[in-house]
Amino acid sequence: MRNAFIMMWVVWPGLALAQTQITFEYRPAAGVTVQVVVESRGERLMMGVPGVIDGTVVEFTSLGGITTRVIPAGGGNFGLEVRYDSLRARYRMGTGTWSEGQLAFNSPVEALFTTDRRLALGAPAFVGDATVGEGARSGTGRPHLVLPVNPVDVAGQWQSELHLPFSSEIPGEGAGIVTATLTGPAVGLLDSLVFRGADTLAYLSARGRFNPSTATSTLMLGGGPATAELWGEFAGKFIWSTAWNAFVSAAVAARVSQRFEAVVGSGVEDARVTTTVTTRVRVRT
Repeated sequence: MRNAFIMMWVVWPGLALAQTQITFEYRPAAGVTVQVVVESRGERLMMGVPGVIDGTVVEFTSLGGITTRVIPAGGGNFGLEVRYDSLRARYRMGTGTWSEGQLAFNSPVEALFTTDRRLALGAPAFVGDATVGEGARSGTGRPHLVLPVNPVDVAGQWQSELHLPFSSEIPGEGAGIVTATLTGPAVGLLDSLVFRGADTLAYLSARGRFNPSTATSTLMLGGGPATAELWGEFAGKFIWSTAWNAFVSAAVAARVSQRFEAVVGSGVEDARVTTTVTTRVRVRT
């Protein structure tokens, strides 16, 4: 892609120079519907979880189809009606056999997110089965990277933010689930531009971290639900289309550490779970 940019600079220097800067702004038309495919693969390393041998790794994969419809929300903001059309998941604990699950979609799981023109995503509200919805809450089909306020040059950076709805299931005797919206600082980079007539593709990358935060969980430790502390890091590559005014492809990797703690008598019982996951998102055409 860098070679393509250099070639355009040589053959048509005026055009290349004029378009080395780009403004990013999410400007969807009301009612527009976009379908995406989301593929995830990851693992959870567990320590101190009741009923689970320390060092056990849970592997998981998932493949889902998501439809998003845009509705006006006022003040330059948008509502994103997200429908989880399909979701197939596989997982196994340690060296055990793979188990498979498929979300039934006689009545698809729906969620409503709010966002602004910089794609700062709000917490989701669910319609229908909230338990199932919480399990799918991170799959909005959109990168969770906040766009820059000002135009960006090729090789230029901007200070950004991450907003990632997160959910994980913890197996074992005290099996439970933890949900949170992780936030933190990030740095975005405009790697290159590819010009395609009326459509310009911007290739971006980003790195960041999640600030330590606390969340409630349903994991049982010491006879009661444990409090979870979460933190982690994030890296991703993205493609932005000026014709769509939106991301059309993304590949992100995240590592989230969770420490669960419960007071037991005069002491404290704790458990630790580290989740690493890679997710790819592409627009279905």
